[in-house]
Amino acid sequence: MKKFCLLLIALSIFIFSNAQTPATFNSAEILLNLKKLKVLGSVLYIAAHPDDENTRLLAYMSKERLYRTGYLSITRGDGGQNLIGDEQGIELGLIRTQELLAARRIDGAEQYFTRAYDFGFSKSTDEALKIWDKEKILSDVVWVIRKFQPDIIIARFPPDNRAGHGHHSASAVLAQEAYIAAADPNRFPEQFLYGVKPWKAKRIVWNTFNFGGGNTTSNDQLKIDVGVYNQLLGKGYGEIASESRSMHKSQGFGVPRQRGQQIEFFTPINGEAMTTDIADGVVTDWSRVEGGAEINKMIDQIVNAYSFVNPSASVKNLILLYKAIEKINDGDWKIKKLSEVKNLIEACAGLFLEAVATEQYAVQGDSLHINLTALNRTDVEIIPYSFFLNNESDAIIKTPIKLVKNVFLRERNNFIVSETKALSQPYWLSNTNPKGLFTVSDQLLIGNAENVAAYNATFIMEVEGQIFSFEKAVLYKFTDPVKGEIYQPLVVIPAVTVKPIYNLRIKKRADVGLPIPVYLKANKTVDFTSQTTIAQIPAANKLALNPPPMKSGEMRLENGILTDKKYIGSVQFFANNSKEGSLNNWHNISYDHIPAINYFNTASVNIVNIDVKISGEKIGYINGAGDKVAEALLQLGYSVTFLVEKDITAANLKKYDAIVTGVRAYNVH
Repeated sequence: MKKFCLLLIALSIFIFSNAQTPATFNSAEILLNLKKLKVLGSVLYIAAHPDDENTRLLAYMSKERLYRTGYLSITRGDGGQNLIGDEQGIELGLIRTQELLAARRIDGAEQYFTRAYDFGFSKSTDEALKIWDKEKILSDVVWVIRKFQPDIIIARFPPDNRAGHGHHSASAVLAQEAYIAAADPNRFPEQFLYGVKPWKAKRIVWNTFNFGGGNTTSNDQLKIDVGVYNQLLGKGYGEIASESRSMHKSQGFGVPRQRGQQIEFFTPINGEAMTTDIADGVVTDWSRVEGGAEINKMIDQIVNAYSFVNPSASVKNLILLYKAIEKINDGDWKIKKLSEVKNLIEACAGLFLEAVATEQYAVQGDSLHINLTALNRTDVEIIPYSFFLNNESDAIIKTPIKLVKNVFLRERNNFIVSETKALSQPYWLSNTNPKGLFTVSDQLLIGNAENVAAYNATFIMEVEGQIFSFEKAVLYKFTDPVKGEIYQPLVVIPAVTVKPIYNLRIKKRADVGLPIPVYLKANKTVDFTSQTTIAQIPAANKLALNPPPMKSGEMRLENGILTDKKYIGSVQFFANNSKEGSLNNWHNISYDHIPAINYFNTASVNIVNIDVKISGEKIGYINGAGDKVAEALLQLGYSVTFLVEKDITAANLKKYDAIVTGVRAYNVH
């Protein structure tokens, strides 16, 4: 149960993505979150992909109704289009995961996923559910429902052809079946070992729509105006939703800010009847919890006494509220609200806590330097007791020292990263995965949007006589001369990585050796011996590339030649040096609108042995989105020239034997 509770704490509205600028809150935002302390209602929205979610409704539920609001996307959008780069498949899924998290930071909802892989367009519900392995993905949806405990479940799509295609309709089938299964103690009982329990939402409804050429709304459906204006935020929910939706940049979903009335329609699917609101019959304040009436009064008093010009005046009463909630005998909402109160105390006190590394990459077996900072910017009395890294026993500060107002307390910690420290690998990519879903062996990871930080710093502080523990992800911070201060994830990487020049090599002649050039990267000083082999063909022979001793840096090795004339399959890379072991290919994806993405897979090259004859020699190529066709044409032996608009003239095109347009060229041009 303890592990499960910690998961809920991590979902606090104040927790920011590992690579985002730490969240700060102005006086109006603090007041909004003070009001949210009194609200115990929750809503879970379910659809198929990133960008399927109704951002207007999510923003309205989170910031107007102040409900705990979540979006469960069945897939990570791995099979979609990419208008900002050439990443496809799992790499596109990584990008769209971060775009969803960026959107949630704007609209205030939380983000979840199942293990389902977006394999591309699906013609039918049955096809999607078969490829995904329905029972496994249904268990994921049930797990998230039992963990989140929504009062209301909202489906984006219907379970039929009106949904548009198989993934959409399958998400509706999963949502409806999971609504029933989550409440059944005989369905997926193995989940109860991890702290969840059967959960029955009040109802499940369908958020009908009018888009894509289909109108499923009608006047007899329940209606809610989600376009209202939030005076504290100075924005309507249409404006907030437009900002959120515009984070789906890889899909080209930038939209204008919308203002004014925006009606959403709902029709019931299952559960208790509703008449005036989708939350009819749901108790949404502390009276739903035994002993909660007094908590309601305390929150009302804090809100009524709140000072816009001096939020720190609320700290002492927030501490009293914290103590009162501690006495409540209710596990889930108690843990959630204690976390919210603690973070409000931090915000009202103007307390700045930070843990940043001086390097972006923590190399296995190498040193790492982390700076910890505390700053009290108000008159609240704060005494730091100790700072820890990943709950290690050696505290940085052991003697209580009162923080002087607006004066930094800084400490530096230097240590060696363990050679067995886990790499910063997205958890769903840690195992070989079949076509339909990712393999995730740890039940507690299922549903999570991303990994926890590689390192965390814990600040033990006494605030106005009460001890609190504040956790901060250790980030890498640097200053860009144009963009200013930037935070990125702290990434754990291996000492040595290999990046093949080609992922695929074509053997056009069986009697000629095939070069296997690679980039070898040493992320710290590495002493390779002259006998080191870094390429192996399974059950065949070895390629000795013989790299010299290297300091940190990268070199291109050209001397690996595949001489086995009959071999086709995979060439994998490793090091004879027992300390280095097998070698990984390190992938880095970087865009301005999301944190830097890193992942690893086994460094390998696929060998295809074909007898191919080509016609013509010169190809003029117009590139597309996510387009790697030109690379294949080059390997086939063609001379490829990339064409831009000024090259498209009758005279110029005559130079080529063929003109080829790349994948989704019309999206790019």
